[in-house]
Amino acid sequence: MPDTTCLLIPGMTLNATIFPKLSVPHVEADFTTLTLSQDGTLPGHPSQGRGMEVYRALLDELLVDTPSWNARRRIVIAHSFGGMLALWWLLAHGGGGVRGVDGGVGRIEGLVLIATTAGPMLDAVRLRLARLWGWEWRIGINGPMRLWNRPVVTRTVKRILNRGSLEARKVDFKTIKHPTDLALDFAGWRNTDWRAMRSYREAMMGFDVRGRLGEITVPTIVLHGTDDALFPPELGRSLAQSLPSAEFRLIPGAGHGLPLTHGEAVVEAVAELLDVSS
Repeated sequence: MPDTTCLLIPGMTLNATIFPKLSVPHVEADFTTLTLSQDGTLPGHPSQGRGMEVYRALLDELLVDTPSWNARRRIVIAHSFGGMLALWWLLAHGGGGVRGVDGGVGRIEGLVLIATTAGPMLDAVRLRLARLWGWEWRIGINGPMRLWNRPVVTRTVKRILNRGSLEARKVDFKTIKHPTDLALDFAGWRNTDWRAMRSYREAMMGFDVRGRLGEITVPTIVLHGTDDALFPPELGRSLAQSLPSAEFRLIPGAGHGLPLTHGEAVVEAVAELLDVSS
């Protein structure tokens, strides 16, 4: 049994190849082919709840079936939607305790949240359309998200960006030569099932845990890039200020794809959290 295990939870349209190589064993969560019913439940498994609860339940199932997760020290590294899920998941387990495969309750020793928010996601996120000499033009996504989530719109965009196909084609994000936020977004559309994208969005529409962040006592490092085209840096700063044991780090030049383009910041954060827990 390993001494340390990391849980990697990528964002909505990404898989774990967005994260840098780590020196410790890791478990990957990937929901890019998960399709929920129109009522937000998982077909055949209505007992798992709706929306974010479905993702939380599936994450628990993944870890129960992964013996390496029962390590002495556990670190969670989560990006974008993955960060929202990590917060929801921790709150479901009392803010820090997570049941291990042996039935005992272990504790998360550290949490790295990257380019994420505590909600409400559709009101918090502001898409950057232009930037010139330090000035930015951003728009809210509440209205556009509801339009994008119409099946005909999601299917159409998927076909346009995926050479006419609706099939999900897993992308190795490390092979993208110029990983700008726009390039990663386009690749994410190819990577993720279009129905799964709608399921993610429906789950995010009810997400807001700002009032419960004080319950999460896990030592946390919040990473955010100065050039994030989706999540303004103040979201990361506000998140860190609301968590009892969090530190905020603003990474110069990093966009929303920070784990890929500035992986050293993630590796450093994990190493520091492990030093504290040793």
